[in-house]
Amino acid sequence: MLDLPLGDLSNALFNAAFITYLVAMVLAFARLAFTRVGVGGAPLTTRGAGLWAGRGATALAIVGAAVHLGSIVTRGLAAGHVPWSNMYEYSSFLAFGTVVVGLVVVQRRLGYGHLMGFVLALAILSMTSALLLFTEPTPLVPSLQSWWINVHTSAAMGASTIFIIGFMATALYLVKRTAERRVGISGTGAAPTKPAGADTAPAEPGAGEPTLREDGEGFDDFVTDSDDPHDAATDPLAQRDALSPVTFPGLPFLLVSLYAFWVWGSPVVALLAGSVAALLGISVWYAVPKLPPSDKLDQLAYRMTAFAFPIWTFAVIAGALWAQEAWGRYWGWDPKETGSFFTWVLYAGYLHARSTRGWRGTRAAWLGVAAFIALAVTYYAVNLFVVGLHSYAGV
Repeated sequence: MLDLPLGDLSNALFNAAFITYLVAMVLAFARLAFTRVGVGGAPLTTRGAGLWAGRGATALAIVGAAVHLGSIVTRGLAAGHVPWSNMYEYSSFLAFGTVVVGLVVVQRRLGYGHLMGFVLALAILSMTSALLLFTEPTPLVPSLQSWWINVHTSAAMGASTIFIIGFMATALYLVKRTAERRVGISGTGAAPTKPAGADTAPAEPGAGEPTLREDGEGFDDFVTDSDDPHDAATDPLAQRDALSPVTFPGLPFLLVSLYAFWVWGSPVVALLAGSVAALLGISVWYAVPKLPPSDKLDQLAYRMTAFAFPIWTFAVIAGALWAQEAWGRYWGWDPKETGSFFTWVLYAGYLHARSTRGWRGTRAAWLGVAAFIALAVTYYAVNLFVVGLHSYAGV
């Protein structure tokens, strides 16, 4: 056994988990690359190299999560307190939670295993943020020496982890829905209805309607019958052709690089972050035909957000109780408190809009995107640039 101080052991395990996730992500996207889409909307199948790539991705993601957990535990032991007291530790835990939720909920529970490449990509981005904000293990500053750090911060991390998955589903929904709309598919994910005056003779049961397939290896896209195998409305590959391949790398590169430069002030970091975002954008464009129908992604985003919202609400309430103990008042409109409340309002608005008939779909999804942006700004921008009582130590 290596004779390493706990802090160094934690760092080594973190790096090992990072590399493992990276390889798992490559294999997960390889699964998409080897997934076959039949002409005319035939079912998606994952065979041969793609099947083994998917299994390898799952195995490595599980191993990476176990190693990552070891890094978190040894970090806590080295510091002598819970390992979520600064932005490095918080970002690391977010990445771990994202992978676990992805494996347990997205892949195992819901059967969307072919989305794990995007889950792992988000986890890797969070770990990259952690590396850029790295600090050595240190004792807690006096303001954080409270039992409430176990309650408030863990609830905020848990909710944020689930919000990350919800954001992923929302972003994929917006892309998929745009592609479906451009090729004439209705918002329910079914094949388009015939125009007025078309032949209305009864068809055989199930003809022309989508059939959803789950084979244990992930969700298979819908199957439709069509007289024309190259009909854009029933050929999933046409969904990719309906989207500009230039926009997908260009827009993410611009937005992420500007944000990274704003947060870290380094052109090199901004360039690297933008390049990764561009690659991820290209992956999204390529995967459009192989994504679940937009209504399924919409449901996934809603379920994740609806589950996380009460946890976030509890985190805000617990934070107010901690503020009363630490500073003698429940609420003082500190920048972090204001950002957390604004995030809560946006997510509440999303859930309300999503349950209101006129705001389902794209408009509600954009509100969900705005809520996640508020969450990210509250976490990074407020902690790094705005002086307040919630500024993290050692950042």
